[in-house]
Amino acid sequence: MTVSVPPHGEETLPWVPSTRRDRRVTSYRASIPPAIKDVAVAPRRELAAACRKAELAIRLLDDSAAAQLAVIEPFLARSEAIASSRIEAQITTVDQLARAQAGGKAPESARSVLGALTGLRSLVEGSNTAITLQALLHAHRSLMIAAPSESAYAGKLREVQNWIGGSDYSPSRAAHVPPAPGRVPALMEDLIAFTEREDIDPVLQAALAHAQFESIHPFTDGNGRVGRSLINAVWRRRGLTQRVTVPVAAAIAARREQYFDALAAYRGGEFEEFTLLLAEAASRTCAEARLSAETLASLPARWRERVKARRGSAAARLIATLLDQPVFDADQAQLMSGASSAATYRAIAELEAGAVIRPVTQSKRHMVWAAGEVLDEAEALAARLADDAPAGGATPRRR
Repeated sequence: MTVSVPPHGEETLPWVPSTRRDRRVTSYRASIPPAIKDVAVAPRRELAAACRKAELAIRLLDDSAAAQLAVIEPFLARSEAIASSRIEAQITTVDQLARAQAGGKAPESARSVLGALTGLRSLVEGSNTAITLQALLHAHRSLMIAAPSESAYAGKLREVQNWIGGSDYSPSRAAHVPPAPGRVPALMEDLIAFTEREDIDPVLQAALAHAQFESIHPFTDGNGRVGRSLINAVWRRRGLTQRVTVPVAAAIAARREQYFDALAAYRGGEFEEFTLLLAEAASRTCAEARLSAETLASLPARWRERVKARRGSAAARLIATLLDQPVFDADQAQLMSGASSAATYRAIAELEAGAVIRPVTQSKRHMVWAAGEVLDEAEALAARLADDAPAGGATPRRR
């Protein structure tokens, strides 16, 4: 047997044209996702084995991070936010994100990724006991509040029809038309009830919760990023993680065409494909994330050797804090070094000359530096996960 999830239903709804381009469209068909709070779950042996493998990998990553939590968790959360945003064609560099985190001038894409990071953390950290609609709304507000065209809808369930793919003017040729807005509150209530179940493998539960969330598409925008945050929220609530965020989006981003195809298959009643994709992505991600943790742990010794930092010097004291605080300004650097302003600036110059840190701002009035190799490890993780991935295609238009 496999997961018993009925295919989505459909209904025909009237369409009121808003432009002359779609004046011939008078109706459209919207999907009706099935209720899942009581769905029967009986995965095939192969799928159950893949889920168990992923669960063990997730628990091992969480356990291994305990000794370096202040370093590993920010890295993992940052990697997840960057990769999840990349799936939605929100591209930023690690330096641009660092500028946004430091309050400096940064492009809209970097501010969007920062919003995704804030929303991810709030949702996952608040999911130890339960996942609530209010927590999802808060995560969406964190994500979208700074978006000029979406701030009015931030943190609110949609009251308009949206769609994926097709035309900008009507849903007539869309790849997926989510349910009518009037159905959204009840569907979200059903989804929340599903996340409260304890009788389902947690990897499978996270996969089904995410696929259902994406089918409902409860927000005007930002559904993909909040929906992928829900995966980690389920794992936190079920106790797979206590400390870390699994950057599973980094593996999904390398297979985004397969990811969208698997979500489409779910709407047709085939759930195994998406569950297997998520389980394998989690297993790969956790293995690579542990390698990243080892790399990060090795950096301070390499930095000290590179700049020949004397024990007790301002440069050595700065190096000792860079994993915990890889992005900093001059005032923070002085606190980190415990030295005078002049000695701290000399240490900054030494570390910059030794390629230990690099400036991430251009403003002379508020300079911000970052430990480049700490930030760059997020890209290195994504690159390793992409090594064995098929070539990706264009991302569908997502509303």
